Amino acid sequence: MGLCNWSLKMEYLSLKEIASLKKDINHELYLLLSDKSAVTKPNSLQWLFFVDCVNTLFIPQTNSNFNSLTNSNKAQLKYEIENKLRNFYLRPGRKIDFVFQMIHKKELKNIFYEETDSYPSIGEYAVLVRDTSKEISPNNGLTEKDIKEYIERVVTEAVETEFEAYQTLPQIIEEELLNSWFCPFGPAKKEIMHVLTRHVERGWVLTNPMNPSTKRILAIKVKDIKKKEIFVSTTEYWYLRWWDTKKNSYAFPYRETNHQQYILRKDTGIWKVYETIRPSPRTSIPHRRKYL
Repeated sequence: MGLCNWSLKMEYLSLKEIASLKKDINHELYLLLSDKSAVTKPNSLQWLFFVDCVNTLFIPQTNSNFNSLTNSNKAQLKYEIENKLRNFYLRPGRKIDFVFQMIHKKELKNIFYEETDSYPSIGEYAVLVRDTSKEISPNNGLTEKDIKEYIERVVTEAVETEFEAYQTLPQIIEEELLNSWFCPFGPAKKEIMHVLTRHVERGWVLTNPMNPSTKRILAIKVKDIKKKEIFVSTTEYWYLRWWDTKKNSYAFPYRETNHQQYILRKDTGIWKVYETIRPSPRTSIPHRRKYL
């Protein structure tokens, strides 16, 4: 699933086309619901709601229990499905022949001219279907904004995982957790592992009572997307108050607001943080960076 063709005009199947492709669309639905990376609980409310909305495309008179839900509950289910589908279509993997999209029925007037009133829905929510089986480089209905939001999430999760790794000391965090967001053999992960190993030897931790350590991403922006690399800039606040378990006292406070650069590369087809470029700390304290 590539990062190209963002500007393609979306063309959705009409009800007549959907009916003629019922078998193929249902097969795509089956593959989606069987994919554990996308659907961990097929019987959860949001997926049952989604399936009912798809079924109404073939049997408009479908009597769904979801019609009785409050508008706010249905809106929440739609929002959850929207996010899960977007994340699924962003991941690399098998060729997707049909892409599903959930919308509010009032948006149909911007898509269809003749079927707006007759298009099936449940509680004012409907599912659109795109045929991507013949697309060589499908964008799966994703916009440039979707791609950038996904990349920002990767960096955000990487920052969260790095902080979690420091909080896990004196135990070393499971490498699988780091590998979820960092390239396994990239310099960013190696640097984190080096810091963890060094602090285990020192006996430094963040887990003493009332430890004030924290971090915050103040700003994040995807600067450039290339075929093999993505560049992201952030402004981050880090406060790490390391506690020396051997001396039973605070060893060193690391407090910095950094402007950082992240370089992302693909690992087995998935974008992950490869390298983190941090500027030298602005503090006058010598060698402060090594105490991170």
